[in-house]
Amino acid sequence: MKILKRLLLVPLSWLAAIIFLIEEAIWDWMSKLMARLGAVRLVHAIEAHITTLPPRWALFTFLLPSLILIPAKLLGLHAIASGHWFIGSVIFIIAKLLGVALFARIFNLTRPALMQLTWFVRLYNFVMYYRNRIHAYLDNWAAYQRIKQNIKALVVRFKAAFKHEA
Repeated sequence: MKILKRLLLVPLSWLAAIIFLIEEAIWDWMSKLMARLGAVRLVHAIEAHITTLPPRWALFTFLLPSLILIPAKLLGLHAIASGHWFIGSVIFIIAKLLGVALFARIFNLTRPALMQLTWFVRLYNFVMYYRNRIHAYLDNWAAYQRIKQNIKALVVRFKAAFKHEA
């Protein structure tokens, strides 16, 4: 049983590490982009209104981007399954990036109202508990730390190269 557990734990750990690194990067980049977008007067006015919504409307607002982007992701997957892997991948990736960006921004705007819903608080605490446990596990994993450092170094080099080109 220990051998089976070890055989499953290593690939699942790598998969979790990759997913966490990608999600962290997307979350950070998209949060910064959406914060800049929030400086636009109309967007700022809409965001100000969102922060005043009662809990049920905040929940609807929070879920709306997912409901809109799910068909786009399904369209991308359909295109991939139909042999149009490039366009399907592009559609899926753009929908994923937009989804994370909107999710991050709207969650930050609606969090105070959502935390008034008892069931949401329980769900949020459950998700955060396991997310933090996975992060703690990965943060103590030397390979994960090396990968994270290499990615950060790559991003720094990319930004430096991009600045020289501009």
